[in-house]
Amino acid sequence: MEKKKESGRVRMTKQMLRRAFTRLLMEKPIQNITVRELCEQAQVNRGTFYVHYTDIYDLMESIEKEMTEELMQVLKDMNVSPGSMESLVEPCQKIFEFLKNNSDMCTIFLGENSDFAFVNRLIELGRESSLKQYLQCYPNATRKQAEYFYSFASSGYIGILRQWAANNFQDSEAWVTAMTKNLMLGAAQALKTTLEAP
Repeated sequence: MEKKKESGRVRMTKQMLRRAFTRLLMEKPIQNITVRELCEQAQVNRGTFYVHYTDIYDLMESIEKEMTEELMQVLKDMNVSPGSMESLVEPCQKIFEFLKNNSDMCTIFLGENSDFAFVNRLIELGRESSLKQYLQCYPNATRKQAEYFYSFASSGYIGILRQWAANNFQDSEAWVTAMTKNLMLGAAQALKTTLEAP
């Protein structure tokens, strides 16, 4: 079933609620946020809020779903050349562009009031496709090596994102991508030699 297109007014209302929501999340955990204070911050009446969401958690779920769908589309549109680890790193810029476009929520998900559940779901989203690509690039590597590398790489990406967020996303996506590329290509050398687990 085709998704109904939202009017400009509805999109604007949702953006106002999202901005107010992220401001509040920077101050307190989600369980301490009420619909009343959210609507006051967003300058939206409560009746309008309930037209779109059942409660605060429904709003958070809606934002997470939207971000997940957007990231899945970014991953789907990537063109990766088999056999080249460098080509796996190049598409990072598209991912970092996505993250910067959602910098408000990324700051929340990596902040002290987050539970990392959504970040972990995003990491799992790319696991199987990444493992497949690693093994195409390095056919001598074992799946166990590829799994360890993915764990290392995904944690590294989160660390880079944390630092980027700490700098208020002022560094360009191209610069952050280049830094990530150099770090990951160096680490990927470990996949060149087959290491059997004990």
